[in-house]
Amino acid sequence: MFSARWQIDAKFGHKQTVLELLKKWEREIGSQVGIADLKFQIMTGSIGAREATVESHHQVESLAQLENFFARIGKIDAHAKWGKEMEPYVVSGTSLWNIYRIVE
Repeated sequence: MFSARWQIDAKFGHKQTVLELLKKWEREIGSQVGIADLKFQIMTGSIGAREATVESHHQVESLAQLENFFARIGKIDAHAKWGKEMEPYVVSGTSLWNIYRIVE
């Protein structure tokens, strides 16, 4: 089992907008690719992390399941449109995926 974590930093004063757009992605795009099956969570920096950091976590059974998820969202035109809508509110160059193996 793996935890796939996508992290971005919101521009100063825009964290709430980033959170709202990520929730919109979950409802409108993630729902088309079975995001509910991936134990999707949205988190923000609090203690020991940058307050501007926003992460989405996806729990997957295998890397193949994650690859399938990526392939499916890549085919959704609304996903690309959503990325362009999100761009003005995110610090450029902060987008990062981390994949962790869950051992317990």
